[in-house]
Amino acid sequence: MTSKISFKLFLPGICALAALALTGNTMFAAEISGVKLPDQVTVAGKSLKLNGAGLRQATILKINVYAAGLYLEKSSGDGETIANSDQTKSIQMVFMRDVSAKQMADAFQEGFDKNCVAGCAELKPFISKLQALMKDLKKGDTMAIHFSSDGVDVMIRGQKMGSVGDKAFGHQLIRCWIGKNPPNSGLKEGLLGGKK
Repeated sequence: MTSKISFKLFLPGICALAALALTGNTMFAAEISGVKLPDQVTVAGKSLKLNGAGLRQATILKINVYAAGLYLEKSSGDGETIANSDQTKSIQMVFMRDVSAKQMADAFQEGFDKNCVAGCAELKPFISKLQALMKDLKKGDTMAIHFSSDGVDVMIRGQKMGSVGDKAFGHQLIRCWIGKNPPNSGLKEGLLGGKK
């Protein structure tokens, strides 16, 4: 009887630890609008530290779509330096409302079109491949985009959906968040270590 009660009391904590173990994250460093983001993540065997966090907001009503964290090997507050760098990078998103696969696909298309600065025509076919990997997302779901020398990996709810493009594509795709025309200025500022 006593052991059953004890187990029930500890169950929430055990579940939380299990969730952390699955994501490889052991410590939370930032909280933005109630969403906790880890201090660091591991991508391709490399430990990346949280550079900054921000909110993706939509419409003039500033509806929160997702909280995002930018993870880098070497911290930086310069979007162009980060985008052009060959270091391993990651954008981690936690959704704050339901978003359809089509909405995500459209957002990537718009972000790429507004921010690509080099080799855009040659890289555009990769956007279609990226769009094909999108899934409907519910509040609380996660998506991560990993950028490496091999291209871009897409993770949804902790599962790898696929890889797209090459290093050059990654350099342009990350500009969707930190380029000259981000979805909203607060998101870019936050990811670059400014306002959160």
